[in-house]
Amino acid sequence: MNDTALTQIGQTRRRRLPGRRESLTETIEFARGDGQVIRYEATVGFDELGRPKELFLFGAKEGTDMAAVLADTSVALSVALQHGVGAEAMRLSVSRVGDPKMPASIVGAALDLLARYEGEDWRWAR
Repeated sequence: MNDTALTQIGQTRRRRLPGRRESLTETIEFARGDGQVIRYEATVGFDELGRPKELFLFGAKEGTDMAAVLADTSVALSVALQHGVGAEAMRLSVSRVGDPKMPASIVGAALDLLARYEGEDWRWAR
């Protein structure tokens, strides 16, 4: 099989998002291993049909390892969403702790938020 055929099988095309698009910012939280609840800000950007397609995470001190983790998580989840991977499918695959089950990391908290917007028409609820 040639390289062209390999890249076409099962691959979705990424469409460029509109230059101006709706977005919402919320506080998200997760439980650290010691039980402490950590909060960060998340901005979700939507395509023209109201589907979440990008994520920006904020709240760590600039230049820290956590700031890099937030930036890299934002990029990785945004690329996955833009290539057709559903937030709910990713959400079900990450760690949870406690009772009730809370996300064990910023990744789980971000995916919970994205999955919530993926499953509702948020535009009419504002």
